[in-house]
Amino acid sequence: MQQSKSNLYALKLVPSEFAGCIRRKGFRRLTLRAVIELAAPQTWGASVMPVVVAAALAIAADHRFSFPLFFSLLGTSVCLQCAVNTLNDYSDFIAGVDKRDNCLDETDASILYHDYEPVLAFVIGGGFILLALLCGLYALFTVGPQLLIFGAVGAAVVFAYSYGFVPLSYTPVGELLSGLVMGGVIPVACFYAFTGRLTPFALLASVPLILTIGLIMLTNNACDIEKDIASERHTLPTRFGRTVTKRLHGALFAVALAVAAALSIVRFGLVNLWMAPLLCLWLIPMETALLGTDFAPERRVRAMSLSTGANIRLNTVYAVMILLPSVLYGGIRIQSNLGF
Repeated sequence: MQQSKSNLYALKLVPSEFAGCIRRKGFRRLTLRAVIELAAPQTWGASVMPVVVAAALAIAADHRFSFPLFFSLLGTSVCLQCAVNTLNDYSDFIAGVDKRDNCLDETDASILYHDYEPVLAFVIGGGFILLALLCGLYALFTVGPQLLIFGAVGAAVVFAYSYGFVPLSYTPVGELLSGLVMGGVIPVACFYAFTGRLTPFALLASVPLILTIGLIMLTNNACDIEKDIASERHTLPTRFGRTVTKRLHGALFAVALAVAAALSIVRFGLVNLWMAPLLCLWLIPMETALLGTDFAPERRVRAMSLSTGANIRLNTVYAVMILLPSVLYGGIRIQSNLGF
């Protein structure tokens, strides 16, 4: 458990790092490129698609849509993911997990390769949280403080993922919890914001999101097996190895694809029947290419690109299949004013 203690120690280091920041002990200047790399925009699909699918579900349920509310929720979701990415990079750097010999992708280790004051990453992470709160003000005023309950659940899991006595990222349940929070809590919270209701189907309809977002984390950890073993991280890939992880990835992706197609057809109409084969034709080659990378560390950039791309493709078509009957038969009443 030595490694998990060092992650907690990262929080204790913040005051002393602030003092060091005043003296600027030879560190480089923080650049916009470094901030963008901390935010990791290549991962934003995992925060954008839950809001998009939730909006599609809400339109299918109520035949109405609010642009202001949508962008408020979208901004909150993306900024929170930026905060998670940034604070996770900070904790990994302070804990000594990220090193030049195990971080082959320079864009994935902003603090390491840009060599600026590490505490600035912590400050930027806090800034992203503040931006998320500002983006969410419209939703809070429109829907009510009930949304804070969802936010509290998400914040608790985010903190437990990177910090705590035993960070969840060091356990075999990290991938599952990432999928449940981003793919389950976020779309259910957004559906509630759009409709004012909580329904079991909203959670059931989130299954493709839960699986595909969990698979992004599984891909990331599969490419980092050697790095995680050295850091005493007991992720699923470190327990199973790459061969079993590949089979698990392929099986779970097939389940996500099948559930998305089945729910779209059974719940939203046979009009979607013709789109299911197109969904498979568009996605199966991408998953085949992903599994062909063998999750090797030197092919991590390609593997992550394919995994996030598959998430975006599957859930984009899924959202279209949910929306299609409403567009064709139901009509949509759009709210574009900013009145509360």
